[in-house]
Amino acid sequence: MQTTGRAGLAGILTALLLALASPGTWAAGERPGLFDYQVLSMSWSPTYCLERGNRRRDAQCRPGAAKGFVLHGLWPQFRRGWPSNCRGAKRFVPDAVIREVLDVMPSKGLVIHEWRKHGTCSGLSPRAYFGLAEKLFRMVRIPPAYQRPNQALKRAPGQIAREFAEANREKGFTQDSFAVVCSGRGRGKALLKEVRVCFSPTGRPSRCGENERRSACRARLVIVPPVR
Repeated sequence: MQTTGRAGLAGILTALLLALASPGTWAAGERPGLFDYQVLSMSWSPTYCLERGNRRRDAQCRPGAAKGFVLHGLWPQFRRGWPSNCRGAKRFVPDAVIREVLDVMPSKGLVIHEWRKHGTCSGLSPRAYFGLAEKLFRMVRIPPAYQRPNQALKRAPGQIAREFAEANREKGFTQDSFAVVCSGRGRGKALLKEVRVCFSPTGRPSRCGENERRSACRARLVIVPPVR
């Protein structure tokens, strides 16, 4: 009978600890519906267009599209890490559901991707999942300054979170319910990429968790590109 030496056992334990500490990988394949809270990701379309969408000629980036915040997705989260690509859920989104959500999500490809990676872990059907995502998206009031600005804005990340909290305070949100994510984290060059909004599993305003603190923008100043 073969035995495992101390060095081999230490290597196994190290590999297990690394796997457990790696958000987004260790949770893959979790059972649908088991999560601690959920994050609504609202993407700032002008930044996406500047960085990728214009080159790809995406519809949301066409002149006159005038897209500001769009729904990127609704993500089930654990306090540390998140489930993804859960087993036991339907893999396909009916065309009728895709058409219904395209008024807030920018593309069919994104809808399908978000369902497979995140929606399958929600414990909901595709129609219920996207219905909830759209409901929560429309629940969040966009502060006036971010409603189709025609000039670039400059804000500290904390100021953006405060403005969203103030605009949504009557609905039960606090500043801890919002996380600001930027693109290009160098000082003076950060662009607003997303505002993430945290909800409980039942759709009530919630504090964000460690996942959002890790991905939050650390730049001193964030540029918010104008809507075109």
